[in-house]
Amino acid sequence: MREFEIRSATGTTTAYPLPVSDSTAILLLALYIVTVVSVPKYDLPGVIAFGAFPVLLATATRMPLPPLLKRLAAASPFILFMAGGNMLLDRSPVATVAGITISGGMLSAAVITMKALATLSSLLSLMSLMPFHRFGMALRSLAVPEVFVTQLLLVYRYSFLLSHEAAMMQKARDLRSFGKKGRGADITMGLIGSLLLRTASRAERIYMAMSSRGFRSALSTRPPVRISSIDLLIVAGSALLFLAIRLIF
Repeated sequence: MREFEIRSATGTTTAYPLPVSDSTAILLLALYIVTVVSVPKYDLPGVIAFGAFPVLLATATRMPLPPLLKRLAAASPFILFMAGGNMLLDRSPVATVAGITISGGMLSAAVITMKALATLSSLLSLMSLMPFHRFGMALRSLAVPEVFVTQLLLVYRYSFLLSHEAAMMQKARDLRSFGKKGRGADITMGLIGSLLLRTASRAERIYMAMSSRGFRSALSTRPPVRISSIDLLIVAGSALLFLAIRLIF
């Protein structure tokens, strides 16, 4: 049994058991996403059935919903923009409900929206339950190349420094501008180039500091955890469950 921790707004940390290993959870997530994406574009009941799994996960783990809903709301404009094009391209009527004609574009747009919400919510839920360093260790257990895992962990670790540097540069630009002056495209491109140079310079200094402290090729020297036979049975049972739901609906 693994455990994950959730920190509440009061600062207290509560631990709950995670019934599967981290690598198994990643396999289940990948299997779930592939199955949801394979649902046909007019199969609304099928995608609704798969949408119950993120709700079940959030309910079973008592995960706080406001952060998850906030991230989904931030991504909703892109999802709606992606699905809205189908309403203009496919106007052939497919059904009539209460005197309202439903076109194929409306149905496919609803399916696309549900697919995006189901897969994105499941991904965000897993990342909320699993710290990123454990995510990297799980990728190592799945035989992902070490160079990719190390690069991913470093990008995640120092992305906060990059966002902080970009915010400082934006604040400096706003303090030196008046109205629309100083906020043109040429100024923005110059700031992006300066941010790129600062990022490369800081990355070189970080690598030199890590090398002087004994870093060679991996951030962790612990051997990867092998997937047990029980985890393989869980993955196989989940695959059969997803396949059964896919065929029934």
